[in-house]
Amino acid sequence: MDRTLSRSGFSIGLMALVLAALVLPVAMAALVFPTPLYDTRELVAWGRHFPLLTPVHPPVMVWVGGAVDYVFGPSGTAIVLVNQICLAIGLAYLYATLRLLVERAMAAYIVALTTASFYVVFGPLSWALNADILQLTSWPAILFHLLRGRSTDRWLHWILLGVWAAIAALTKYNAVVLFTAMAVGIAVVPAFRGLLRRPGPYVALLIGGLLFLPHAVAALRYGTTIAYGERHFTGFGSVADTARRLGLLLAGYLPLLLPGVVVLAIAVRRRMIVWRVPRFAEASDELKFIVVVDIAMFAVLLVLIGVFGLEYIARYGAPFAELAVLALAPLFRWIDGRRDLGMRQTVQALAVLYAVLAVGASVAYLFFVSHSGLQEPTAQAARLILSDWNSKYTCGPGYFLGDRQTVYGIGIAAGPDGDSLTIGFIPKARWFDTAKLETKGAVLVYALPQVPGHFAKAFPGMTMSAEKQISVPVLRTHTGKTKDYFYRFVAPKACSG
Repeated sequence: MDRTLSRSGFSIGLMALVLAALVLPVAMAALVFPTPLYDTRELVAWGRHFPLLTPVHPPVMVWVGGAVDYVFGPSGTAIVLVNQICLAIGLAYLYATLRLLVERAMAAYIVALTTASFYVVFGPLSWALNADILQLTSWPAILFHLLRGRSTDRWLHWILLGVWAAIAALTKYNAVVLFTAMAVGIAVVPAFRGLLRRPGPYVALLIGGLLFLPHAVAALRYGTTIAYGERHFTGFGSVADTARRLGLLLAGYLPLLLPGVVVLAIAVRRRMIVWRVPRFAEASDELKFIVVVDIAMFAVLLVLIGVFGLEYIARYGAPFAELAVLALAPLFRWIDGRRDLGMRQTVQALAVLYAVLAVGASVAYLFFVSHSGLQEPTAQAARLILSDWNSKYTCGPGYFLGDRQTVYGIGIAAGPDGDSLTIGFIPKARWFDTAKLETKGAVLVYALPQVPGHFAKAFPGMTMSAEKQISVPVLRTHTGKTKDYFYRFVAPKACSG
């Protein structure tokens, strides 16, 4: 064994690079961007109820957000930390799956490049615990346990396959694209057709189905998540609009593949790595299956976009890009005697890149500019509003209601006693209690001027106080920028002023 590498194929430099890439967003959240962004605030607010059904999506991400909030409170740093732990689990599965396809040193190198991608390093600041980023944990786990279940037929792999499949489906319905592609792979690759004659896959299917069933029953009964999913399909549009969506499909692969693709291209040019596209017939059965799955997923997405008009966003592409890594890795191999130099130069180059980007972004947002969401002073604003409330009432508020970009930040920062919700989602939130609203009252907090009118229309029998405004300095920046909040009180009936 080469003394410069661990038994896993990682050099000390690669291990340091992986650790730094995972820790960097946590450090930036702690030092520069302490406030969770809008989607993350929402899932934390909903996660305080650990619902089986949300107004728009399956519940795993709100369960994870609720668990983090229960242990640490609505800490942006803790949220990003847990997100990175989830990513580390997915990357460990990615490495384990790569070891079935390529030699250990190349598997370690490819995982390091994936970890040092723009998505893993910078994505969590905006999308921590969101569904797409959580799929980076479950999707490689599903493929690994399927491949190992096929080769070993151990029950542990089939059981875990079912569990991870349920987690993926309960995270986001896009898991059906992966499941469809896996079914195509089993049908197309002759060596995998034998799975249909084994009990293991059916046990995995049964476990996954049973775990998913309670949510499925609730979704069919109330229809909120199904209706939300249907709204993303608008039918075939113009050629230009379809081209735009297809462009976003391609662009969705880049954040996770860059800068790894650039590094590999440079390594090939410098004759440190050689790349070759093998004949499909010469590939291992596992690689054939992975390639078919990747092609089938891309084909399904093309149909969903081109025929059914799926409104595609580039960030949806992260889990698809992660599985594309499995198909791309076997194209590359180290040239004898060039591996250690290539690894060392890669670590140095990426370390410099991210050091420059991190320092540059930190200096910019600490001194010259500000981020309206990631540096929003939600906790201080919540304290000021609650102080005003407590000066008038001895109980409540039961709810914080308002527009999406305002209410969740204030609501989760105010503490666990008051629920926060946008007014438009009230009919779809199964946990909303009108009696609690009437008894304990509510704070309307908003930036959009139409919020009071929407509340009056939804609850015509309830009166609001006059509008008040506070201006709070934005966090961690020396620009002097402030954030304005408008709020009104709905008096509680359970106590007097």
